[in-house]
Amino acid sequence: MIRGKKLITLILLVAVATSVAGCFTIRIGGKAELAPSSEEGTKIAHKRCWYALWGLVPIGDNSTDSLIPETARKVRVETKYTVPDFLINIFTILLTIETFTVEIYEVK
Repeated sequence: MIRGKKLITLILLVAVATSVAGCFTIRIGGKAELAPSSEEGTKIAHKRCWYALWGLVPIGDNSTDSLIPETARKVRVETKYTVPDFLINIFTILLTIETFTVEIYEVK
C-alpha cells in the first residue's frame, strides 16, 4: 500500500511540475507604439493562447495583431500565467497542452 501512495505522490509532483514549465512565444504586433510597463492604461482586449508540447507548438494564432485596434496609438501588452491557465494545464497534462493569457491595455 505504501508503494501506491508513493506512486500517486510522484504522479502529482510530475503533473504540477510540467503544468508550470513551458516555453511560450507571443508575437506582439499592430500599428500602435508599445508603451513602457510603468504607464497605466485601460484594458481593451485579452485572449488565451494555447500551445502543445509544453509551449513549443502554438495551437492557433498566438499574435496580438487582431487585438490591437487600428485607432490605438499607444498600447501596453502583458502576458500572464493565471490561475485558470494553471487549472486548465492540470486537466490537460496528459495531452501536454499549455495555456497562457495575453492582455492589451490602451495607454492615453
